[in-house]
Amino acid sequence: MKKLSYISCLCLFVSLAAVQTSYAGDAGKVVSMEDRITPDGQDAIITQTINAKTNESGEVIFPIWKDAAIESIKTISGTLTAEEVTEKTDGDQSYYLAVFAEKEKEVSFQVILRGEGFYAGETADLGDTYPGNAKELSFKAKNTTPISIGSYQMKIAVPKGKELLNIVDYSDKKPFTITSEGEYTFGGFDFGKVSPGKESKLAINVFDKKSGSSVFLWIIIILLSAGFMYRNLDLLKKPVNE
Repeated sequence: MKKLSYISCLCLFVSLAAVQTSYAGDAGKVVSMEDRITPDGQDAIITQTINAKTNESGEVIFPIWKDAAIESIKTISGTLTAEEVTEKTDGDQSYYLAVFAEKEKEVSFQVILRGEGFYAGETADLGDTYPGNAKELSFKAKNTTPISIGSYQMKIAVPKGKELLNIVDYSDKKPFTITSEGEYTFGGFDFGKVSPGKESKLAINVFDKKSGSSVFLWIIIILLSAGFMYRNLDLLKKPVNE
């Protein structure tokens, strides 16, 4: 009897696992996704553009960002059957579910999220080589869904009154970007395909324009002074009484 009970429990567990795996495989998937982060005071407005393919039920699932909350959602192509998305949880995985009238079709939609206090930033770890007013702005995005994101990009805007110092861990051999769009300069990165559970992080360092200009001016003065001394080295070596 105990053996039969054990076998029954095992069968139930396997069945539940199969259902979850099946749903993960059949869920509408994100083909590409971009986060464009811009300032609103100390908060960040994250404009998320998602291109996806719905499943046979018209569903699309996409990740939940821990440090941002949805404010609105609108379609670019396709028709949402509800004005709001729903939050789903499967074990340690949680994600948003959007349902479209279009089934097994490509759709596009835009999600607006707010990240509170993002632009307050943190003191940048730059050592003693640069002024202490430099701030690091960083955002982490973890794929909380059970399926991969086909392609993911993120870019962070430099707030007004600040200058972009650098993108943290920048390498010209990796897909980092620095672009100007309207009134903002952006530091960005193309993360490519993002597997379930993988975290993507982007960080930029910014500094005050005024302070940066002062430092730059002092550097120019020092360089000019050094150049003058080098060109007039012979005069400096001559005795004063000559």
